[in-house]
Amino acid sequence: MKKRVIALALTAIMALSLAACGGGGTTTREDNNASAGAAAGGSSAKVKVDPYAGDEVKIAYIAHDIGTPNNQGWKEGIERECASWSNIKVDSYGAEESAETQVQIMTDCINQGYNAIILQCSDGTALAPSVKQAEEAGIPVITVNLDCSSDTIHSALVMAVDYDAGRMAADKMAEQMGEAGDIAIIQGVPGLERTDNLEKGFRDTIANYPNIKIVDAQSASFQKDTAMTVMNSFLQSYPDLKGVFAINDAMAEGAALAAQSANKKGQICIWGADGEKDALAMIESGDMAGTIYTNSWDEGSTAAKIALLMIGSEYDYTCLTATPKVIMEPIVVTAETVGNIAPEDRW
Repeated sequence: MKKRVIALALTAIMALSLAACGGGGTTTREDNNASAGAAAGGSSAKVKVDPYAGDEVKIAYIAHDIGTPNNQGWKEGIERECASWSNIKVDSYGAEESAETQVQIMTDCINQGYNAIILQCSDGTALAPSVKQAEEAGIPVITVNLDCSSDTIHSALVMAVDYDAGRMAADKMAEQMGEAGDIAIIQGVPGLERTDNLEKGFRDTIANYPNIKIVDAQSASFQKDTAMTVMNSFLQSYPDLKGVFAINDAMAEGAALAAQSANKKGQICIWGADGEKDALAMIESGDMAGTIYTNSWDEGSTAAKIALLMIGSEYDYTCLTATPKVIMEPIVVTAETVGNIAPEDRW
């Protein structure tokens, strides 16, 4: 499938970068920094790990909120990728939307000597010192979608498109609305790079349509129930509202449910961004107008591939001048195209 081929191609490029970074491209990794044990106050002996030779490998997946569809999709993708090796163990942790909790989990994982960490940052600034500590301990950190602060260089970031997702949603929404009408935005958590970029891409693009006006924007913190409340407020304040762009699908689904309750099903052009299966079903039923789909299983799998490449190499993050990024393929999904997303690709 095209989506998976792109992900694999990007991972192959990453592999070449790692070989150049390591200098030798051998399959046994020897940490250039102090080991995780040294970071925890233990031995400073260097550690050799080869996951493909049967050495025990532990990978931690630390989510902002592990119960959401995105995080479940990434989790399953990581586990699928590692399932072929009995010596590779994946432990998943949910931070319950708390950056403080994530910092503590990161500290625990570093002290326990995990070989790699896959992280969705609840707060990029708050998590930056933990990411740096892990990398200095020889533990590669691969962030997923929500990155740490941009000046904290680390092993890799795997992400869905952000600015361009907002741009694509805006253009298609405008087309569906006949390039006229009032719209509102349901925001995520302000200050997160991905969500800010999604909104910026949407705003910059919708500005090209002079007869479309953004009348309001409120945060629902990625939550469906909160988005229902926000949408009810929009409906009361703007009875002629024609469109809503939600920064993620969960919030778009909440907006759609509120529209249903107000007997406005199908009357408001509601868009999300993620492509989770519940949103696809709402597009099929006419409750939502569209979303930007990314295969979260492939995204998690790609993060795991990169982690395994790094664990089995002489990779050292200090050779990097910027955090490498792998951008997953976005697909614009509407009622006309939703059937192209096969059941086996609906996470």
